Amino acid sequence: MPGGYEKAITIESAMRSIAERRYLLPSIQRKFTWDMDQVCRLFDSIMRHYPINSLMLWKVDAAEIRTGFRFYEFLTKYAERYAENNPDFDTKGHGEFFAVIDGQQRLTSLYIGLKGTYAVKRPRAWWPKAYDPAILPPRTLHLNLAKPLDPEQNDDQLTFEFQFLTVDALAKKPKDSENLWFEVGEILQFPAVETDDEILDHVMEYLDRAGHGTNSFARKTLLRLYFAIRREATLNYFVEESQDIGRVLDIFIRTNEGGTPLRFSDLLMSIMSANWEDARDRVDEVVNLVRVEFGFSIDRDLIMKAAVMITDADVHFQARNFDAGNVDRIKGSWDDIRDAVVATFRLIASFGLNDASLRSKNAVLPIAYYLFHKGRDSTTGARGRFGTINTPTAHRGDRMTIRTWLMMSLLRGVFGRSADSLLIGLRRIIRDNINDPEGFPLDQIVAEYLGRPRDLTFDDGFVDRLLTTQKDDPTCYSILALLQPDVDIQQQLHADHLHPAADFRAERLDKRSFLEGDLELRAFYENRSNWNGICNLWLLTENENTSKQDKPLQDWLEPRLGRTTLDPLIPPGASLDFADFKDFVERRRALLKRKLQALVGDEVVGVAAARPDLGDED
Repeated sequence: MPGGYEKAITIESAMRSIAERRYLLPSIQRKFTWDMDQVCRLFDSIMRHYPINSLMLWKVDAAEIRTGFRFYEFLTKYAERYAENNPDFDTKGHGEFFAVIDGQQRLTSLYIGLKGTYAVKRPRAWWPKAYDPAILPPRTLHLNLAKPLDPEQNDDQLTFEFQFLTVDALAKKPKDSENLWFEVGEILQFPAVETDDEILDHVMEYLDRAGHGTNSFARKTLLRLYFAIRREATLNYFVEESQDIGRVLDIFIRTNEGGTPLRFSDLLMSIMSANWEDARDRVDEVVNLVRVEFGFSIDRDLIMKAAVMITDADVHFQARNFDAGNVDRIKGSWDDIRDAVVATFRLIASFGLNDASLRSKNAVLPIAYYLFHKGRDSTTGARGRFGTINTPTAHRGDRMTIRTWLMMSLLRGVFGRSADSLLIGLRRIIRDNINDPEGFPLDQIVAEYLGRPRDLTFDDGFVDRLLTTQKDDPTCYSILALLQPDVDIQQQLHADHLHPAADFRAERLDKRSFLEGDLELRAFYENRSNWNGICNLWLLTENENTSKQDKPLQDWLEPRLGRTTLDPLIPPGASLDFADFKDFVERRRALLKRKLQALVGDEVVGVAAARPDLGDED
């Protein structure tokens, strides 16, 4: 159920709840980051009746959340570098508690100021190998009761002089009319009284002992501190009662939009890290390796989704998929998960795809799942097929089938909407056919989605659109790779023109006598879409591309027909003469169309076109 605002409480009450572990911090929270000046400004604001914004608390009731996610205590003794992380707290069997969704920095600042210490390195001292209080002396928060600050003389326009002081620094403070340094936490030791006169008696007793009984500012300030901390209900808070972790994370993101931008994956990573200390480093290692070695711009989201997919968890990007149980499974299989993902990107790079042409990174995930699970603990070794898929002499047929599926998927754009439902379906198909000796289950995938929104088949209209694709389009390489399935994917390949692009420049066309007086034919040659599209493109090796350069197609290709490394798909009977370019392109378009449709069989294409739309699965 949703929550609501509760009756405001005193700061003392909140500090008691922190001390009794009734207020805890969820693992989605980041470290305490406020410096001493920020803490002092907060206390000055409280003393001046300034609002300090509402808190948001999450009432944690569900047993699966208490046991499946980690929670932390508040920091009491902060020490730069050495005590910045919140201590773990085991909530199993713990009584009622609230997780702080919004207000961590403020509550921690109040708790340290009233009940803890703040330690930073002394200036010009070397960092010690371990925490050394001589180099990072603990400081407690003090308030000068003797006189106010001049707001015009300090950048923050503070009125009350709060300082974190070491024992030595406090001892060196002058004992005069302008200095009376009160340890702020001592206000909690004053007796709880019912009337204002009673607290005034205690305040005057303290000031008389300190020799400041006649200082009206000191009297007003100490009274103000007492009321601000112990009597005034200044902390407004909202309690969220829903036990839906996804809802809570969404609330957390929205309430933190004013600070450093948060992404849902950042919070999931925090939950994952809470159950696996170096998860962030291990995930980032894979991200950086793929970016540097293969040039694909991936992020943590993809690697985390790969992990839940490979371990057969729910692929939806939800917090429950990163609870302790799932994270343990991911951690136990991490080395193989990492290697399967890296092997997948190495394989995709060998297909000739780059970051631009790999239009959906989600297309990587079914391949990684297949490589991880295929042949594990069999003849391919305990590490499965991902250990050998990139060996030139191994699994050639499987590599070609995977490449065909990938190119078809990218061209059809099947990963555009509701990718999670598609990933679930693909994972099921792969899992059900993992022992099929034919390898990657392309036929089964095509059959499963036949006539549905994720259909991989190519109808007439779609093929016609593919054949208008231009050389600089990211999908160009994928189309050519489908048309030339026997290409050696271990070689460096280039997409280039059959009839050289240079021959279509205006100055060269001006010299072609067969174009004189034929404006319609001249316009055909000048039309970039005719000579720069798929029908005048092919894949060839780097050496072939270097040797071809701008040579006329007839001069270069005729002596090599039947001896080229890659089949250029020349229509039977087509002339290679430049004067016959229009006929050549039209014949080649018909040939390429038949070849693309034949990828899934003419009969299958016909059935797919006749079947009604069955709707998508979600």
